[in-house]
Amino acid sequence: MNPAADPDDQGGDPVCWMSRVCPDCGGLAAEDPPTRCERCGATLPGPEGPV
Repeated sequence: MNPAADPDDQGGDPVCWMSRVCPDCGGLAAEDPPTRCERCGATLPGPEGPV
């Protein structure tokens, strides 16, 4: 059986990482949910939307 063809495989990246992207500098936050950009210090909106 080909492991790449396994329909039950749940691995991989999340569907969308937009909640981790800093709107000011485009940096990607390492924590989830993100709170502050590690690159520029901006407050990140997180998955709930703007703070």
